[in-house]
Amino acid sequence: MHRLHHLLILLMVMIGPSLIAQDVITVSGIVTDRQTHQPLPHVSVAADMVGTVTNDQGRFTLKLKPEATTLTISLIGYKSQHVDIEANGQELQVQLQPQAVTLNEVVVRYLSAEDIVRAAISRFPHNYSLESNSYKGFYREVMMKRRQYLSISEAVVDLYKTPYDKDILFDAVAIRRGRRMMNIKRADTLAVKLKGGPTLPIFADLVKNEEFLFYADDLPCYRYEYVGNEMLDDRQHYVIRMTPEDEKPYALFYATLYIDQLSLAITRADLRLDLRNRARATSTMLIHRPAGLRFTPLELSFSIYYRTEGDITHLSYIRNVMRFKCDWRRRLFASPFTVISEFVVTDRQPKATPIRQRDSFHSRDNLYDNVEFFDEPDFWGADNIIEPTEPLNRAVERLRRTVKQATQ
Repeated sequence: MHRLHHLLILLMVMIGPSLIAQDVITVSGIVTDRQTHQPLPHVSVAADMVGTVTNDQGRFTLKLKPEATTLTISLIGYKSQHVDIEANGQELQVQLQPQAVTLNEVVVRYLSAEDIVRAAISRFPHNYSLESNSYKGFYREVMMKRRQYLSISEAVVDLYKTPYDKDILFDAVAIRRGRRMMNIKRADTLAVKLKGGPTLPIFADLVKNEEFLFYADDLPCYRYEYVGNEMLDDRQHYVIRMTPEDEKPYALFYATLYIDQLSLAITRADLRLDLRNRARATSTMLIHRPAGLRFTPLELSFSIYYRTEGDITHLSYIRNVMRFKCDWRRRLFASPFTVISEFVVTDRQPKATPIRQRDSFHSRDNLYDNVEFFDEPDFWGADNIIEPTEPLNRAVERLRRTVKQATQ
């Protein structure tokens, strides 16, 4: 009896991946501009609550349940498309049509740009979830020195968000599984600890973390400008630019907001840190640097996307770019570094289960220390990710060879 029991367990382990494979269908494709035929990056591709975004080359792969029938493909400034899913392994060529509109001046005659922003803030409790939500997401972090890839870390994560009227202190991220690759010959070239990592969807969710951009004492420090309008999902959006004018003890952001004209929900925000005061900008980007290391900030930017489901708007995608120079005082030349981080929500469950404290990823943790070296071609299985670009694929192969040579 025991032998039969163990045999059944062994058979279940052996056929498990096949059953998982049968439970999903895969749809891939490329999204381009219909007029220019250029690939479109960061396009939302979703079927109900499951989704991803296109990579920098406009490509995507999405794994769905067999009952999924339609993809919704959308990007600000373009007419959304609804594409039927016809078969497993389907390859799509999607061309989005630019959608330019002219907003009637009567609409904004009695509202200043600042009035629109403040009205959008007042609508946060109406436009964003007042229930806890559990999200599954994918996070990728790439570090480069000049054009040389130093490290690539990726993870499928669980994200727990309390209602949008609650403090972010109760939100949490847990690493479900992840992998890493590093050029270990260059591992000692960067000895600073940067802010960010997999907690990006907690602190950079500017709707929930109002202190990130909408801290009440900071709002009077900006100049507000209405710069036009764009379309998303066939709905008109105000485009408002915020420019810092007064100084604070910390650096402020230049921001461009896309605000739904009817609901006043913020559906996208592009932020760029004010670098005019280098010390303040440095404190925004760094957690720690060793003595004797000079750090020069060059860029800190965020693109934050939200997706509306019914009447509720949820976090969808965040892209963070850091550029800086580091040099030891004894060296003549500073080395330029770039860190690109991306987080995309790939699934959402409205009935949320809090993440235990012992399982949560802390903002001061290093993702590289929490995941394993990877060398498996099908590591992610049925999980959705952001499709890697060809340059990134080539970098992975080079780093893999470097690591193998160094460990032999």
